[in-house]
Amino acid sequence: MRSDRFGGFVALSLLVAAVGCGGSGSSAGTGGAPGTASGGSNGTGGVSATGGASATGGTTATGGASASGGTTATGGASATGGTTATGGTAATGGTTPTGGAAGGANGSGGLAGGGGAGATGGNGGGQVGTGGAAGSGAGGAGTTMSFFVTSRGPGNGGNLAGLDGADAFCKMLATAVSADLGAKTWHAYLSTAAVNAKDRIGTGPWRNAAGVIIANNLTDLHDQIAANAALNATWPPMSTAIALDEHGAPVPTTPLVHDILTGSNTDGTVMTGATCKDWTSQSTADTAEVGHSNRAGGGRPPSWNAAHTVGCGPFTSNNQTGTVSSGGGRGSIYCFAVPQ
Repeated sequence: MRSDRFGGFVALSLLVAAVGCGGSGSSAGTGGAPGTASGGSNGTGGVSATGGASATGGTTATGGASASGGTTATGGASATGGTTATGGTAATGGTTPTGGAAGGANGSGGLAGGGGAGATGGNGGGQVGTGGAAGSGAGGAGTTMSFFVTSRGPGNGGNLAGLDGADAFCKMLATAVSADLGAKTWHAYLSTAAVNAKDRIGTGPWRNAAGVIIANNLTDLHDQIAANAALNATWPPMSTAIALDEHGAPVPTTPLVHDILTGSNTDGTVMTGATCKDWTSQSTADTAEVGHSNRAGGGRPPSWNAAHTVGCGPFTSNNQTGTVSSGGGRGSIYCFAVPQ
C-alpha cells in the first residue's frame, strides 16, 4: 500500500514537471521578413531590409537579408550635345553613368559642327553623354581660289572667241564648281595685240584650289628663269602641285598635257604673231605661245607662260602637228580672279 502511494506521487511529480516545461513559442517570432526600400530608378537605396526570422525559444536571428545601397545610380540618359554638326556631325562623350558603367565612345572627326540635340537627366543608371562624332572637313576648291588651269579647252583649238570668250569660259568652269566662285570676275591669262596678259589679272597674291599661294605679286609671278628666281619659292620647277585645275586636280602628265595657251613672253607681254590671231583662229597654219604648267619639260626654260609655240588647230589625241596638242596640250588656259 505504501509503495503504491509512492509510485503515484512520482507519477504526479512527473506530470507537473512536464507542464512546467511548456514553451512560449517554439517557433514564435518577432520580425518575419519586414523590409523597407528606397530607391529604384534614379535613386539612393535599392533593396534594404531589417528583420528576418526572429524567435525566442526557437531560432533567433537578427539581421536576415539586410542591404543598403543596392542598385544606385545618378545619371540616366543625359546628353549635352547629342548630334552636333556644322557641316556634319560633332560630338564628345559617350556612355558615362555613375553607379553603372563609365566610359563610352569619345570622338572627334567627321564633319565639323556646333549645335544639335541635348538632354539632361533621365532614369538612374542610364547613359550620360555629350555629343557623338565631331570633326571638320572640306573638299574641292575653296572660295579663296583665285587661280586655276582649265581642266579642258573650249574645243576649238586656238579659237577662244577672243578675250571675251576666254573670260566667259573661265567663269563657266568656276561657276560649275560653286556659285561663290562663279560670282567672282575671272580673266584669262592671254595677250593680244591690244593688251598684255600681265595687265589683265590684278596685282596678287593668288591662290590655287588648295589655298596655296602661287605668287604674291606680278613681279614674283614673272621672275621665273634664273636659278634663284623669286617664283621658285611658291611655284617650284617640276612641281605639279601648284597649277591645279578648277576642281583642285593636278594637270595630268600621262598623257602629257602641260602646254597652256598664253600668247605671251616670260614677262607677261604679248608675243607678236603667236596669239592665234588674237584667239580667233583654229587654223593649223597659225601659232600660239604656250607655257608649261609644271615649269619643266623638253629642255625648255622653266617657264609657266613662255616655253614654245604650237599650232592653233583643235586638240587631237595623237599630238598632230599644227594643233594645240602638238607639243603636249589640250587647249587649256590659265584663269585669274581679279578685284571687282
